[in-house]
Parts: sequence; C-alpha cells; structure tokens
Amino acid sequence: MNGHNRKLTIWITGSAGFLGTRLARYLTSKGHQVTGLSRRETQLVNKSVIIDLAADDACERLRDLIENAGPPDVLIHAASKQPGSGTLPDFIRSNVKTSRNMVETFRAQPPHHVIYTSTLSVYNNPATLPVKETEPAGGVLPYSATKRWSEQLWEGFTHLAPVIVLRLPSLYGAGHTESFIDGLAKQALVGQPIELFSRGEVIRDALHVSDAVKGIATCAENRLEGSFSLFNLGCGRRITTAEYARALVDALKSKSSLIPVDKPAPQPDLYADIAEARRAFGFEPMSLEESMRTYANELSTR
Repeated sequence: MNGHNRKLTIWITGSAGFLGTRLARYLTSKGHQVTGLSRRETQLVNKSVIIDLAADDACERLRDLIENAGPPDVLIHAASKQPGSGTLPDFIRSNVKTSRNMVETFRAQPPHHVIYTSTLSVYNNPATLPVKETEPAGGVLPYSATKRWSEQLWEGFTHLAPVIVLRLPSLYGAGHTESFIDGLAKQALVGQPIELFSRGEVIRDALHVSDAVKGIATCAENRLEGSFSLFNLGCGRRITTAEYARALVDALKSKSSLIPVDKPAPQPDLYADIAEARRAFGFEPMSLEESMRTYANELSTR
C-alpha cells in the first residue's frame, strides 16, 4: 500500500444517500476536494451535482464536468438501488446502467483509480463460512445479481485505471431504516419485545457505517498494489442475531425482552473473511460492543 499526504479530488456517486452522505462528510473534513453526484443535493461537499446517472444524457453531462474540471483523482461509485421492492429492470437501471454510463464516460479520461462499493450478498449461499473472496459469486436475487454484473463492468475497466471492489455487509447507523439492526433499534427504543427468528441462531454480518466509511476512505487515500483488487469488509467474526440484539439492548439500556421463536429467518447464515482487507490496508472494525455504543450515542442525539 502506497500512502500519500496530498489532498485529492474525489467524486462520490450516490452522495446524498446513507453511505454517500457519511463518505462525503468524512472526506471533506480531511481536506479533500469532494464533488457529490446524486439525484438530490448533497450537503457538506465542495460541489454538488444533481444528476440521474442512469439517464440517457448522463454520459454527456459527465463529460462536460470532466471537460471543465478534469477527471478526479478518485472515483467512488456508491450509487445503488438497495434491496427491497422493485422489478429486475428497476435494479438493472439503477445498479448496472449507472456503472455502464460511468465506464463509458471515463474511457477517454479515466480517474487515477476507482472504488466500487458492492455487497456480500453476491455470494448467495456460500458453502463454507467465513466466506472468502475466492468463493464463487453469483447471487440470484435482483439486487445481488445486478451488483455482481456491475463488478464485472468495472473489472473490465482495469486496463485504464486500477479498480478496487469492496463487498460490504449490511450497514447500520442513525438515519438508516433498512437494515436488520435498525429494525431491532426501533423496537428496543420503545421497549417492545423483540422476536428472534430461528431462535436467534442465524449468523449475520453487519457494520456500523463509520467502519465502512473508514475502510473506503483508506482505499481512496492510498494506492493499492495491482490493477484489480477485491476485498470483503465485515465485522470479522461469527455473530448471531441474538448477540446483536443483546448488545444493542444493553447499549440502549432498553427494557426490551428477547424472544427466540422457531419461525425461519428469510436469509441464510453469512459472514465474511476479512483477512485480505486487514493485510492490504489495515481494515479493523470496531468490536460489537463498541459499535453498538456508537450507534446508541447517535440515536440519543437525534
């Protein structure tokens, strides 16, 4: 890993979203010149560009930006349609067409390097745990399938610029509503009993968003070896849903009781081997207890 102290020009797509907002705030606070690209205005950046990256005119608008300001040192492509409702064409438009437009735009004037935020769900149902980067990828649901297709688009860009793909787990933090941790918090904050499917024995991988931000920022600020790098990010150990729930209830000082039930969980066991990320750029997530205290402190100030 080659480090440097100079300030960078960084473009972040999806910069008004949950992860993008945190990334933009963190990198701007470190003195980098950050341009946010999103369908909504981005706060706390040097320049906010309102753009639909899947639109037919996206490439033309992006080329105009490059013509006026030059290509960025680092492109962080974090724009994505998250799991949930939507048809396959919706996910293709948001997750694949945006990547395709970025790849086409930057062929003439590529950034110095690219970071693409993908997902651990591309592993679908891995044969062994923890899942390593060498495990075959090929999720079948629209979200995981389209994220994998986007990975492949960026892998084809490596003859022009180094590309880092980061496969992220479920992220949680104040202001988010979609992760299973955020769902637990809604119940814990009002003291409701919390039912744990599969008796709380399901293994899940989740990160407080600040851990993901620091990992992405480290990759942005340092040039890694090789033209294509693929890393899992995650909590780094086997944690059951019962352990997450207990740590969260304790951190919030909640009166919620935990009720194991036999109803099967909708998702299979999954957690990632993060040894490669530790080796390559020193990624080290917070402990479960520390991350839940951080989350609880965020919630208490909102």
